[in-house]
Amino acid sequence: MSKDANYIKLINTTRWRQLRLKKLQAQPLCECDECTANEKITPATEVHHIVPVESVNNIEQMETLMFAFKNLMSVSHECHVKIHQEMFSHSKVNVKKANEKRTKRFIDKYL
Repeated sequence: MSKDANYIKLINTTRWRQLRLKKLQAQPLCECDECTANEKITPATEVHHIVPVESVNNIEQMETLMFAFKNLMSVSHECHVKIHQEMFSHSKVNVKKANEKRTKRFIDKYL
């Protein structure tokens, strides 16, 4: 769990709980790479921020990332744990995968 006071404040808002519910209702199955690639049908129980909310410096930017529907991914608890483990792994494979994902998001958003 995050130790950032602003993140904790945002994640405990009614606005976040409502958005989280809306995302899970819109996409009730896990959207992680592993589940989608293997056509695995796994119920989603959690919502992951694709671009981490804490990756920015001020509360306004954090709010933008926190409440952007396109920045959300429905995931199972197990997949959510794996995603966070990979995010904090600095192996060559994980760094390459993270860079590829960032590039794809940039292309999808701006090109």
